[in-house]
Amino acid sequence: MQKSPVRPVVEGGVLTAVAIIFALISTYLPVIGAFVNLLWPVPIVLLGVRHGYKWSVMAVVASGLIIALIMHPLTAVSVVVGFGLIGIALGYGLRKGFSPTKILLIGATASLISKIAVLAISAVVMGVNPLNLQTEAMVKGLEQAMEFYRGIGMKPEELAQMEATIRPMLELIKIILPAGFVLAAFVDTFLNFQVAKAVLARLGQRVQPFPLFRHWTMPRVTAYFLAVALVSIYWGKTREIELLYNIGMNLQVITTMLLFIQGMAVFYFLADKYNLSRIVRSIILFLILSNGLFMQALIIGGVFDLIFDYRHLRTPHQE
Repeated sequence: MQKSPVRPVVEGGVLTAVAIIFALISTYLPVIGAFVNLLWPVPIVLLGVRHGYKWSVMAVVASGLIIALIMHPLTAVSVVVGFGLIGIALGYGLRKGFSPTKILLIGATASLISKIAVLAISAVVMGVNPLNLQTEAMVKGLEQAMEFYRGIGMKPEELAQMEATIRPMLELIKIILPAGFVLAAFVDTFLNFQVAKAVLARLGQRVQPFPLFRHWTMPRVTAYFLAVALVSIYWGKTREIELLYNIGMNLQVITTMLLFIQGMAVFYFLADKYNLSRIVRSIILFLILSNGLFMQALIIGGVFDLIFDYRHLRTPHQE
């Protein structure tokens, strides 16, 4: 007997309506809207898990058309193109029963493609590079801040020192923007996976979770990529190869963040092993997040665990 199409049609309509409501909230509610915007793919994910990726695609197209009609075509582009592919990819991976790590990689790839697509479409429509607009806005913000402090009587030497400190940071941000997009792709994918998993659990559908955080481990090649990044930065700077330097900087940001997560996992492993109290854990976490020396020590601990497998988590085929 053929399965009745009524149920997927009804659920598709409801979840598409939810996606449209999410878009409205993200546009017109400034505080909560930013968070809701990140969760826009969740209804698409649920539809894909329960009825297949074809229904996810139809929901993305339908919601995009309706958002374009009731709001603005550019809003539809930023929401649907920016987040629709993530929902389709996550729904497909969850329905197929892929491992959480594989789903995260698929979803992050989809998220990164979506972000690049939004930037490309915005550049075509506006005729300028959106990234240049962002950097120009940061520079303008610095100039306005300098004018403000000058107006309240700050000494010229103090202003010069402040500008000498902040301006190199702005230049660094411009360089590492690609790494920021990559890390953001993983963050919004992980967030949508966790929310979709919780909703599916309420609907009686279990999803394989990620391991406990204290058992997380990054690919061993991460340590080697960090070494490549450091060499690229050195060669790029000493030999004045700007592209190599920029690639090295972005690779360093990504690998350092991965090793920071590795180090945090080691910390939680040790905290559980030695049964540290919540107060002691909180104090150590505060020191790690507020002191660069402690943070560097944590990253070094992550590298040590990655190379020598201190927690004995790696199976032979992962060596």
